[in-house]
Amino acid sequence: MCIRDSINGEHACRLRRAIRFALLMVGLVAGVACRAQTPAVPAATPAVVSAPAVHTATPTATPAVTATPHTTRPTPLAAATPTPIYSGPLSPPCGVTLPALLPTADTAATALAPAAPLDEAALRALIPEAAWPAMQRLLDAPASVGLVAYQLGRESEGVFWNADTPMPLISVAKVITLAAYAEALAVGELNAQETVPLTELDRFYLPNFDLGAHRRAVAELRQEGRLISPDDNPAVTMEDVAWMMMRHSSNAAADYLHLRLGQARIEATALALGLGEPAGSPAGLSSRPADLSSRPADLSSRHSAPCPFLGQFLLMANHSRGSANDRAALAAYVDDPAAFGRDAALLTDAYTGQATFRAAEVAWRERNRRPSIDTQRFFAAELAPRGTARAYAALMARLAQNGLSNADSSFQARRILEWPNQFDANQALFSNVGYKNGALPGVLTTVYYVYRWDDPAPVVVALFYRDLPQNTYRQWRNALPHDELARWLLADPAAIGALRALGVSREQ
Repeated sequence: MCIRDSINGEHACRLRRAIRFALLMVGLVAGVACRAQTPAVPAATPAVVSAPAVHTATPTATPAVTATPHTTRPTPLAAATPTPIYSGPLSPPCGVTLPALLPTADTAATALAPAAPLDEAALRALIPEAAWPAMQRLLDAPASVGLVAYQLGRESEGVFWNADTPMPLISVAKVITLAAYAEALAVGELNAQETVPLTELDRFYLPNFDLGAHRRAVAELRQEGRLISPDDNPAVTMEDVAWMMMRHSSNAAADYLHLRLGQARIEATALALGLGEPAGSPAGLSSRPADLSSRPADLSSRHSAPCPFLGQFLLMANHSRGSANDRAALAAYVDDPAAFGRDAALLTDAYTGQATFRAAEVAWRERNRRPSIDTQRFFAAELAPRGTARAYAALMARLAQNGLSNADSSFQARRILEWPNQFDANQALFSNVGYKNGALPGVLTTVYYVYRWDDPAPVVVALFYRDLPQNTYRQWRNALPHDELARWLLADPAAIGALRALGVSREQ
């Protein structure tokens, strides 16, 4: 997820990143290049997932959710989105089962500062130089970092820093959509070989606000001969839509799958995966209620509802807003989560379902430089979907252990999530690498699982940064110290224990 100056750490300059990666990989994990969101050099179709020895994982029950019917359009907040802008059928709002927003105060209330000063000199001697700025940020602003790292079976030796503090997720939330897609394939609701015309995906594409991720994904498919009828009515398979979402972080692909599966299914999947667990749930474990509707998720959830990226971007600024003060319009949503969820759905449906609205929005964005960086930072900090490092580390552990509802859904999810497996640099260190990250001004997130060679237990890392100063954010997009820190924790068997021994762990 990225807008204009908010480079997603996912997309650009793949060649330069590939060269840089080859140099960085000596003794390190294959990394995520900020400019391409790739843990290694660009790859073709992911290899078939091998089945490493794993601990037995309790399968996730497939969410049994009845699709919520379209309803008539409610009146949105006048301060945020003038009405009428759209008169067609409306999708369910964000917040069907999960809360549309989490209270902003929740983050400050649960963030943990060090109980005692950490030994900076000892840490600096231990941590690779390229990763040091990420650790320095933890020392300087401890409440702004969420870090969980452990090897399965050795959770008590892991690092847990603000593990239960909800942090902005940005594109990391696409892992939920991937899991929902894989479960839908397994029960026959979707067909991986169904063709999806590119003209259909274009209804979900907001030009110039993903730094070309979607177009690069299409270009790669074309180059590899994976487009269907490329010179007539080009199309891709449903499977390649999911690949575009994970490999290039295409927001258009993610939103197509999101709306195809439905808001209720996406939220139910998040709950079934344990992402809405209350604070302090054991690492790697989660309750799995058979009847999701019986659980009052809004009373204890540590995860807010994933919303379509289109809706999020359009809430930041859109041509139908009467006022140019986008931040003031967004601030009105902080105290009105229902309006946030409703208007995100309204704007998504208006853009995807009404050609005149879409054309007007595209033309307006060509003439305007909104939203500003300040508006993007406000949205990322206050309104973007949030989750915890503990829950996402547990999710990555579950996926690594084939822990979805059945073997087929686990295989389908992993073969896409593990697209970095093909890179020689990764293969030198790992049998399997699963990965996703995201960025928006002030926020950088990354989640991993890896299997080291000759080690049957996976290692997981969830590393979330929020409220980064803008200059720091821009520097990190290129220098990638947060990914260097994650890669070190994944590659070096002694790294996690060493950080814990030096006090970089705060259990809750």
